Amino acid sequence: MKNDLTSIIILNYNGKSFLKNCIESIINNTQREYEIIIVDNNSPDNSGELFEKEFTNCNFILNQENVGVPEGLNIGIQNANGEFLVFLNNDLTVDVGWLDAFFSAYEKFGDALYQPKSLKMKDSKQIDGVGNMINLFGFGFSRGKGEIDTGKYDNKIEEISYASGTCMFLSKKIIDEIGVFDKILFAYHEEVDLGWRARLFGYKSYYVSNALIHHFGSAHWGWSKKKFYLLERNRWIVLLKNYSGKTIVKLLPGLFIIEIVLLGFFIKKGLFKEKLHGYLSILYSLNHIIKNRNIIQSKRKIKDSELITEFYSNIYIPPESQESQHTENFSKILTRLSKLCGFYNYLKHLE
Repeated sequence: MKNDLTSIIILNYNGKSFLKNCIESIINNTQREYEIIIVDNNSPDNSGELFEKEFTNCNFILNQENVGVPEGLNIGIQNANGEFLVFLNNDLTVDVGWLDAFFSAYEKFGDALYQPKSLKMKDSKQIDGVGNMINLFGFGFSRGKGEIDTGKYDNKIEEISYASGTCMFLSKKIIDEIGVFDKILFAYHEEVDLGWRARLFGYKSYYVSNALIHHFGSAHWGWSKKKFYLLERNRWIVLLKNYSGKTIVKLLPGLFIIEIVLLGFFIKKGLFKEKLHGYLSILYSLNHIIKNRNIIQSKRKIKDSELITEFYSNIYIPPESQESQHTENFSKILTRLSKLCGFYNYLKHLE
């Protein structure tokens, strides 16, 4: 393992329209020593095989099946030679000095998870994300998404709840200590889970504004039934793994009310089967959840009483949201339930 070598791991699925631009932006805009590892999840468009022939200096790993996002990234980690890791989506480009900005932040704040400022590829005046946050009830959201970029998030290194999986920088030391991505999640919330777990082990997450990327976004699945199913199922898996038993008990009334509200929404949208499928999948995966939970809870260094003060009572609604009115009302419900559950004052006496 070389000192300061960064292993850039790109997970690819149907990236024929994106992957070449992503790789070329890294080659053109990165001055530090790095290696590029592309893990292709058996893309139907054969983009893995296509670009393997063109970019011979990159390490292409062609999976025989779609193993999902977490396991695909884990395969990249297993093949990484660097002391530092970067996880990248295939539908983005990086700007000049992006990796240098991460290292500057690392030199100041040490071992942590870092994410860049992300602008929309289709409109560089719009923000794609400037820091990811976690709601008390397990909803992850991206700060600033859809806002016009006025510069108010520039020249900052700020603590956030977790680093976005779109682009994440960290030392391999952290993965060696806290473990890899949870493959049972398959897609969505895998970075929420990793960031939450990292925080429990004492590692913070930061937003680094001087590291800049442009992201296309929603290159696969969009707002499909499968995405709704995975988001809700995985939110519960992350909650059950990372909160202490006492915290879950205290939050149960609020969680129950949220489930009633969500069931109404899912039924209205014709997604009841997906919600039910999520419950059944959690029951089916209970042994895996309990096993991982026991490991995390036995090794955690941060109590929930400290962690919860860093969480949010509401969620951010992007201006572009197609369900903005429903989401805004839901955010108000979350805020009220957080107050009823005591949020900071009540829950801080848990441990």
